[in-house]
Amino acid sequence: MDKLTALDANFLYAESAQVINHVASVQEFSLPNGSTSTEFVAGLKTFLMDRIHTVPYLSRKIIEVPGGVDHPSWVRDTAFHIDNHVYEVVLDFPGSHAQLEAKVAELHSELMDRSKPLWKLIVISGLADGTVAYYNQVHHACIDGMAGQAATMILMDNTLDHPVHNVPEDFFDAEDTSMRRLFGQAFENLVAYQLGTIKRTIGVIDSTVSMTQRAIDPSKSFGALAELAPRTPFSNGISSIRSFSCGKLSLTNAKAMGKSLDAKVNDVFMTACSGGLRTYLERKGQLPTTTLIAGCPVSLRAPGAQDMGNAVTLMQVALATDIRDPRIRLLKIKSSANIAKEVTADLAAGYEPNVSLPGLPNVLSNLAKLTTSTNDFIPMPFNVVISNVPGPREVLYSNGAKMLSHYPVSIPTHGLGLNITVQSYCDSLYFSITACETAVPNAEELKQDILDAFIELKALLLPENVTAIRKENAATHHAIHHAVVVKQPQVTKLGLSEELSHKVA
Repeated sequence: MDKLTALDANFLYAESAQVINHVASVQEFSLPNGSTSTEFVAGLKTFLMDRIHTVPYLSRKIIEVPGGVDHPSWVRDTAFHIDNHVYEVVLDFPGSHAQLEAKVAELHSELMDRSKPLWKLIVISGLADGTVAYYNQVHHACIDGMAGQAATMILMDNTLDHPVHNVPEDFFDAEDTSMRRLFGQAFENLVAYQLGTIKRTIGVIDSTVSMTQRAIDPSKSFGALAELAPRTPFSNGISSIRSFSCGKLSLTNAKAMGKSLDAKVNDVFMTACSGGLRTYLERKGQLPTTTLIAGCPVSLRAPGAQDMGNAVTLMQVALATDIRDPRIRLLKIKSSANIAKEVTADLAAGYEPNVSLPGLPNVLSNLAKLTTSTNDFIPMPFNVVISNVPGPREVLYSNGAKMLSHYPVSIPTHGLGLNITVQSYCDSLYFSITACETAVPNAEELKQDILDAFIELKALLLPENVTAIRKENAATHHAIHHAVVVKQPQVTKLGLSEELSHKVA
């Protein structure tokens, strides 16, 4: 058995009928020649069972410590059956991209069964272009964004041929889950936490010194950490119903745009999000006079690490939505992000992701229930979560099918009804709007505003290429949303380095 950290377990404690804490990705695949979707799914089950031992969350389920004395543990599911996790869902005719988005929103609105390992890979077929899509769902207690990318690399191949893996014969043997073992492990965890008190205290002192020096240095600031987030339509309590829409941007263009102002790809993407949010809220007469603030998850993993679980914190970045000029907005976001990275590095020494105190699980669970039942949501220090997850740089294959796209699906929560996440794949940026349907009734509308803001920024920074990019984006938008209608006229998804600061959950 392996103990969940406090950070991992909190995604379980905070979950409710409205706050649904699983993440997902949506990948489109071209099937191998001559393969039907039914045949492919059958082969996919064999393909994954061959690798069941390579990724911990695939075969482990949650086991609680009686009385909520300590955080739960992961234990092997001796009753595991692949049919509970991999199956096919067929879209109704005509199988449009909009139908795919709607199906993803529907699937993402359902709580996972905690009596089984917390993942599913639902193959969505019936798409008009003959491809299939994965809705690849994992609970956030299992992974963060970077761990999810590591799992993707392990469970897929970079060639059409896939190697054979040997599952250990005793892999599904029962583990000791007796009361003695559960309480013994809880005691060991509590003692280990107490023994780390001196180290944590030194870390807190280091962070306090760093923050004090920042406060008295006139050349430094706390950036968006010292600013108040204004009220927006995303700041309320949420329902269980999700809205979802996904889009694609050129990574090459984003790099070139950033280079023109010595900015990062993430600065460019946040500027596109800022422009899209500004247009979206202004059109509805709900744009605050002060800037929106983004909460940006920051990975604390070492480069190349492939361990699972969560290793992440948050930094706050001002989105400069009160500024109309996209170029100036990018410079403001770049400056705010740089300060946020410095502040996050200052605080990192005092960061403790694995708090272990007697009865803490009960306290956190009851607090989450109280917040939901009273509809009294704590004001958030930011308006929207914007995540950027570096993904695979090479073409991947799953059971012989070529992966064509890699859209993320994330988590809205009370007070943060909107999440915008982007992840890269090869030479593209795949981003998505995942929101509470009440906060963002039409995610497609906001997605298009972000695409338009990207083109507007491109026109300012790289004007020589904007016509081609505008045509490319328009063609992509037309193909995604109108191709089916054309074919059928009758029918009307710490050491903080520069790179690490962009790795997120």
